[in-house]
Amino acid sequence: MTATTLVVPAPAKINLGLEVRGRRDDGYHEIVTIFQALEFGDTVHLSPAPTIQGESAVEGLAPAADLAFQAAHELQARIGTTQGVRIRIDKRIPVAAGLAGGSTDAAAVLLGLRRLWNAKAGAVAETARSLGADVSFFLDPGTALGLARGDELHALPPVPPRWVLLARPEAMISARDAYGELQQAEWSGGDATLEQVDAIRDGQLSPHLATNDLQPAAIRLVPEVADVLGALDAAGAAPALLAGSGPTCFGLFPSRSAAQSAQIQLQSHAWWTQVTRFAVPADAADG
Repeated sequence: MTATTLVVPAPAKINLGLEVRGRRDDGYHEIVTIFQALEFGDTVHLSPAPTIQGESAVEGLAPAADLAFQAAHELQARIGTTQGVRIRIDKRIPVAAGLAGGSTDAAAVLLGLRRLWNAKAGAVAETARSLGADVSFFLDPGTALGLARGDELHALPPVPPRWVLLARPEAMISARDAYGELQQAEWSGGDATLEQVDAIRDGQLSPHLATNDLQPAAIRLVPEVADVLGALDAAGAAPALLAGSGPTCFGLFPSRSAAQSAQIQLQSHAWWTQVTRFAVPADAADG
């Protein structure tokens, strides 16, 4: 590793609530969601290079189809630079798991290139918005309310700390497939998630308000998701919920030991699991 290599964390996220209000004219769904960054995630390494180069960390995916490399090309064109970068990603977040692994890697690339290429914050933010609803959140990951397509972001105070057990069957669900399977009768309007926002602003987190309108769709696409949720619930999770568009699920626990105990209970299943916790904002960690 050279002295000029930048190492940028790329945290995963879960949705503490995700409700659909309707379908937009642009074909996307109008949603109300709460994004929560986790400590667990990928790591992005960036170093100066004459061109944009490197290999995708996703097996079988060409760099041109990788959102992280797309982010670099898009920003390069937007700011008119001839500088390049070598991108290497230590991949830990499963692919098509509902944890926004592609989006967080893209955001980490943009954050690193802001320094390497001396790009202005506005250009970085515009590039993030052009790449998808989740990328903008990861430019300043913490806790946020997402409206519209999920890309209209409103920062929220840090949520009361919780340990998180992620659990995922051996399956993949793309966001496109999850929303495609969603039925209009499953749209809930957003009231529970907005009530959760009020609770968070009051320094609380209410498990009974956690809901994800995509959960029934995910279960239809991958029935084993219901088994994962049942196992998390039986292990004491409060709540047990689909993490995003699926198939990863999560359970919240008050302590590391409780989350690890639940992980042991799930070991009889051939599921990927990971114990982590809510990301601590930089200012809170410094204090």
